[in-house]
Amino acid sequence: MIYLEPIIEVRDLTKVFHSRGRKITAVDDVSFDVLDGEIFGMIGPNGAGKSTTFSMLTTLVKPTSGSIKVAGFDVYKQDNKIRPIIGIVPQKLSLYPDLTARENLELMGKLYDVPKSIMEERIDYYLRLVGLESHADRFTGGFSGGMKQRLSVICAVLHDPPIIFWDEPSTGLDPQTRQSIWKLARKFNGEGKTLIFTTHYMEEADSLCDRIAVMNLGKLVALDTPEKLKEKSGSSNLEDMFIRLTGEEVRD
Repeated sequence: MIYLEPIIEVRDLTKVFHSRGRKITAVDDVSFDVLDGEIFGMIGPNGAGKSTTFSMLTTLVKPTSGSIKVAGFDVYKQDNKIRPIIGIVPQKLSLYPDLTARENLELMGKLYDVPKSIMEERIDYYLRLVGLESHADRFTGGFSGGMKQRLSVICAVLHDPPIIFWDEPSTGLDPQTRQSIWKLARKFNGEGKTLIFTTHYMEEADSLCDRIAVMNLGKLVALDTPEKLKEKSGSSNLEDMFIRLTGEEVRD
């Protein structure tokens, strides 16, 4: 695949938190681009800064300094322009347990002003896509973890955003459900959507990502394709590369 231009541009990004009189630099002068139409992964040990970066990219946290542009929109001044064109699948799923799967989707559609004329058709399509059509009218409080993850994914894409942010897609999922989530990611990417996700599964990063950003102690320490990252670090797999670059074991 040939990528034409950046859809996300990050320059000199820094985030400082103050806690109990201490200054904590969570993200330290980070710059990178995400290219239109790619699957971009972010990996790093706990406390590396990837979650904070993720939160700044999605307008949930304001940077201390530096700049972020998403599809040409400035995260400081035009966050209201960015939110309608991104979908976010959070690690901590935010479904309403006392609503059915269909009602959760209808609520998301209304929040994003999806026209009623196409909402029901789109809801039916996505429920079929993830195999939840027979559970459409069940309360989501009784769903398994895998069912909740699949529903959260289609909640995030119901408004047809060109950019999808996905935080730890496979956490807590069994291997079969994990494979179904990967299949969804590839489908969305094949439709031209740009995907940015954090993960601690090296197999997931290697299998899905066009490029991977490796973060450690708030800094970007490497950014390249999986193959080139392995080659540059003299590693046969991403797990070895991760250990060599960060000095940390991969979290289970």
